[in-house]
Amino acid sequence: MMQFDQILSQALMDANLADLESICQQMKDVEVSFSPRYLRERMKLLADPWKWIEYQEPSSRRRRLDWKLIALTAALLLLSACAVAAFTGQFSQWFPWLGVNPDAPEVSENIMARMGTVIEQSQTVDDMTVTLYAAVWDGETLRLSMTVEKPNMPEEWNEEFWRGSWIYREKCRLSMRQDQLEDYTRKEVESRYAEMEVNLPPTELERRIQDQLAGSRFTFQPGFNLVRREGDKLFFEVTLPLADYVERPELTLHLETLATYEEGKGTLLTVGEGGSSRPGPDVVILDGPYDFTFTLDKMIQPVIYEGAAALTVENIPLEFSRIKLTVSAVEADFWSPVLIQYLQFPGGEAGTSDRTYIEEEQAQAMGPQGLWLEDGTYVDFSNIRKSFTMTETLEGTTGGMECQYPHVVDPYAVTAVNLGGTRVELQDLGRRTE
Repeated sequence: MMQFDQILSQALMDANLADLESICQQMKDVEVSFSPRYLRERMKLLADPWKWIEYQEPSSRRRRLDWKLIALTAALLLLSACAVAAFTGQFSQWFPWLGVNPDAPEVSENIMARMGTVIEQSQTVDDMTVTLYAAVWDGETLRLSMTVEKPNMPEEWNEEFWRGSWIYREKCRLSMRQDQLEDYTRKEVESRYAEMEVNLPPTELERRIQDQLAGSRFTFQPGFNLVRREGDKLFFEVTLPLADYVERPELTLHLETLATYEEGKGTLLTVGEGGSSRPGPDVVILDGPYDFTFTLDKMIQPVIYEGAAALTVENIPLEFSRIKLTVSAVEADFWSPVLIQYLQFPGGEAGTSDRTYIEEEQAQAMGPQGLWLEDGTYVDFSNIRKSFTMTETLEGTTGGMECQYPHVVDPYAVTAVNLGGTRVELQDLGRRTE
């Protein structure tokens, strides 16, 4: 009987390993942080599996074999570094602001890992240590997880202090390997004029590309958000727009004089050829310099659906022509034959009778309210604030609406979008990737 039990346990482990093979491959280079409870139980289990099983079962049930417990034992034996890293949520811990689905945290972790690059580089200048943990990239926005640690850090360096000040970051930048930068700049300029529907002659387009490269006007300047403070450690989210014009971009993050500044404080800094100036650094958080070089090896591209979806929202006819899904937000472009004007203040008075005036509550109701996924689940973000733009034309109103998700979503798993209370099936539209 013991031989049969061993065969069964091995079969269960092999089945689990096959199921988790893709996750293990993704996490093979990740350093895992095990909980003390897991380490204690794992040590007991590996030392004497059958004694561990007996310890878990009440004495009255030890006479018969508990197949669920054997399956659990096999699963626990399988919890090697790759599997535990996936389910303890390493990327979810590095990027909590992206949002984790509380009902399926392993799904959120998998999505982040599919667009994530582990960096884990640390540098110390004087007594300030900066650690760059990882990057996630959705083909549009690059996000970096970073901490700044200093012994006896001033108590006033906290979220409230940071939010109440402008951020001085003029000396911080993200650079790209030169050959990739040339390709990136070329595609960025071509894309810019294509979106404006400006058809430049080839010689003129090339001149503008070379001017931009020579003038170094195309720069990557990241934004910094202080997420939280724990003891003498500050947790930062670093973000910047980054299109997927080149594959596996090699980037260098240069950090120098990250500080606050306010009007009337600090020294004047001349910016650009125009000679405009602004206050220099006031309270310096880190001085540096620090340089971190890494290569982005994974991303999840946005998914775009184009077509015509006509519906009526808040008694206003709308025709949606483009729906764009990323891992963190949905955008929807629309046109309406009605001249729509947004009232800036609640209870504001309408003007001419040839326009339809809407207030904030109506505008929010017109935007995306949720998503349906291929497994049948519904992601509700009706209570999350939407942003929108509206422009009057001779034929009506064109505009766009955008809303963030409460947690990351696989854009390829979305089957339908709730637009203003109406379910719009994406299969009825044409899909393309950027």
